[in-house]
Amino acid sequence: MKKRLITMFVLFAVCMLAFADVSVKQVADGVEVTFLFADTSVDNVTVAGDFTNWADGAVPMTKTDEGWVYTTVVPAGTVMKYKFLYDGNWVRDFKAPDSIDDGFGGMNGLIDVDAVLAASAASVPGATGVAAAAPVKAAKLHFQTWSMLGYQTKWDTVDESDDNASQFETQSTGINLKSYLKVSGDALPNVPIYIEVALAEQDSFDNIYSRDTTDLDDGMKNMLVDTVFDPMYYYGGQSSAKTYLGHLKLGFNSPYVNYVTGYKYAKLPPHTNVNWNTVDQEWEAGYNEVGGFSQFDFSPILSTLLSNTDVVVNAVVAPNRSADRAGNQYGMYSYANAKIGNHYVDFQYNGAYGKTYDTILDEVMESDFILGYKGVFGPIVVKTNALYNLYGSYKVTDSIKTAYSPSSSDVSSVDEDPENKLDSAAANANITFSSDMINCTVGYMMRGMQANMMYVENGADDHYDISDQLGYRNTQKAWLDVNTKIADAVTLGIAPSVTMGLDTDRNVYHNTDQDAYNNADTKCIDINPYFTVELENLVGIKGTVEGYGNSSYITEEDDQYTRGDSKSQFIISEAGLKYSMDLDLDAFSGFEVMYGFDNGDEDYLFNTVIASADLIYDITGQLGFGIRSANKGVDDPHSPFGFYVGANKKLAKLAKPTAYLQFMYGMDPYNGFGDGPSEYNLDGYTVSDGVDDYSGAAAIRMGLAWDL
Repeated sequence: MKKRLITMFVLFAVCMLAFADVSVKQVADGVEVTFLFADTSVDNVTVAGDFTNWADGAVPMTKTDEGWVYTTVVPAGTVMKYKFLYDGNWVRDFKAPDSIDDGFGGMNGLIDVDAVLAASAASVPGATGVAAAAPVKAAKLHFQTWSMLGYQTKWDTVDESDDNASQFETQSTGINLKSYLKVSGDALPNVPIYIEVALAEQDSFDNIYSRDTTDLDDGMKNMLVDTVFDPMYYYGGQSSAKTYLGHLKLGFNSPYVNYVTGYKYAKLPPHTNVNWNTVDQEWEAGYNEVGGFSQFDFSPILSTLLSNTDVVVNAVVAPNRSADRAGNQYGMYSYANAKIGNHYVDFQYNGAYGKTYDTILDEVMESDFILGYKGVFGPIVVKTNALYNLYGSYKVTDSIKTAYSPSSSDVSSVDEDPENKLDSAAANANITFSSDMINCTVGYMMRGMQANMMYVENGADDHYDISDQLGYRNTQKAWLDVNTKIADAVTLGIAPSVTMGLDTDRNVYHNTDQDAYNNADTKCIDINPYFTVELENLVGIKGTVEGYGNSSYITEEDDQYTRGDSKSQFIISEAGLKYSMDLDLDAFSGFEVMYGFDNGDEDYLFNTVIASADLIYDITGQLGFGIRSANKGVDDPHSPFGFYVGANKKLAKLAKPTAYLQFMYGMDPYNGFGDGPSEYNLDGYTVSDGVDDYSGAAAIRMGLAWDL
C-alpha cells in the first residue's frame, strides 16, 4: 500500500498555457485595446471581463491567420480585468501586462491602459502609439473590494388568515452591508500574496424592523448608535467571528517551480482535464479554520528545458488537507499534461487519505485516476476522458470497518470491491466537425453507481458539477448537437439525446436528490431545438432573435412526469425567446427582451417576460412581469401575477459603484444580495425561482455595489 502511495505522490499535472497577448494604442477618442489569443487550433474563443459583465456578456473574438482577435476602444484611465473562454473553460492570459487574483484559485489578466502606455513611452523615446503587454515583475500590490450596501422594505400582499384577502402589511425593513477587503499581487518581487478579510456580512434585511422580533423604534435606535460606535461588529451579521480572515494565499515564483499555499476559504487553483473541470474553482482549502493546501507548479523549469521545441509540458503536485473541503482530511491532487502540435494529453491523480498526521498513509479512502485526450484533425476535433475510482474504508477495529462516503458528492457510502467494476468508472467521448456551413458534435458518456471526482462539488452551495459533467449515477447517455448557418443570417440547431440505465439490475438515478426511476429499463429521450436569426443580414433590420426549447419523453408509464393531477410521458419543460437590438440613438442605445416558459415545477407553471434597455446617461432600465398558474388539481396561487421595475447606473464618484433602485410585486428576478443585486438571476431565459419564491410579497430595494 505504501509503495503505491509513494508512486502516486510523484505523479505530475499540468495546465496548458494560453497563447495570448494584448496591445494598446492611443487613438483620437480614447485608447484602443487589442486582445490576441494565438492558438488557432481551438474554436469559438471569447473574451470576458468586468467590461462585459464577465460570462454574461462575453464577446466573440475573430479568427485571423495570427489567432483570435478582439479590439475595443476605452476611455483613458480604464483598468480592465479579463480572461478568455473556449470549450466552456476559463483560460488565463499568461502574457497579460499584469495579473490579479480572481478569488477562485486562479488569476485574471489586468490592463491599466494608462500605465501600459506610459511604460511604452518611457522605453521608446518619442513613442505615442503601440504598447505591447510585457508583464512587469516588480513588487506591486493591488487593493480590491467586493462590497454591497443596500436597503429593503418588504410587504405581505395577501392575508392567508382571511381567505387570501389583499393587504399591504410591512413584513421587514433593513439595511445590509457586505464588504470584503482584498489585497493581491507581489509583496516582494516574485512573492505573490492574496488576502481577503470579511469586514461585514449583514444580509437579512430585517435589522431595522421585523414584524415578529424587532420593533421599529428599537431597530432604528440600534442601527443609528451602532453604525457610529461599532459599525464593523453591527454589520458583521450572524457570524460569531464577525470580522474574520476569509482567504489567505501566498507563495513564491522561481525559475524552477512556482509554489502557493492557501488556508481557510482560499480556493484551490482550478484545473480542466479536456471535457471535465477536475479541480473545482469553488473548493476551499479548509473552511473549518483547519487544513490548507500546497501546490508545486513545475512549469518554469519545464518551459526552459523545452523552449527550443514545439512541446508544451507542465506538471503540478498539490498535497493538501482539504480532501473534505472542511480541512479535516489529508489528500492530494496532481496532474501532468503535454501539448504536441495538435495533440493534447492530460493525466490526473487524486487521493483521500487519513485524518491525522500519524495515519495519513495507513488508509487510502479514495483514489481517482483521470485521463484526457484532445486531438485536432483538420475540421475534426476529438475529445475523450476516462475516470476510475479505487475506494477504501475506515478501520474502526481490526474486525469492523466503516464504509467511506466522499465529501460534497452525490455518492454516499461506497463499496470498496464492487462486483460490477463499472460502478467505479466514468467516461466521456465526443467528436466535433466544423465547417462554414455546419457544426456537428456526437458524443457518448457513462457513469457507474459510485463514480466520483474528488475536489469537485455536487450539492454544496447549489453547485452540481459532478452530475453535470459525469451524468447521473448508473446512467449512460448518447447525444448529438448539430447546427447549420443559412446565408449568414439564420442558425438552426437541434440537440437530441437518450439517457438510459448502465446496469439495469440496479436503480437508475435521474437527479441530484437521489430519486430513482421505478423501472430500471426506463429511457429518457430529450429533444432540444434552438435557433438564432441575425435580422440585419436577413431583412436589414438591426437586431438578433434567439430561442430554444427543452422537451423530454419517458419510455415507461410508471415513470411518467407528474404535473398536478395529470401524468404524461411527454413534457415541454422549458423554452425561451430573446430579442436584442443595438441602436444609434443618444437616449436609447439598445435593449433586449426575454420570454421564459418554465414547466419544471410539479404544481405551477411560470411564464415570464423580462426586459433591459440602455438609456440616456448610461442608465440601464429594467422591466418585466410574470404569470404563475396552477396545474390541474392544484390550488390557485396567492399571487398569480407579478411584475417589477428597476434601474441601475455606474457612478463616476464614490469609487465608481453601480447604483440600483428596484420595486418587485409577486416576483423577484434579481440575484440575492451579495451576488450582484442589480443583475438578473436566470436559468436560460427563465427567472430562477423568482416568481415562485416571491408569491404573496412585494419589496422596494436600493443600494450600491462595488466590484473593484
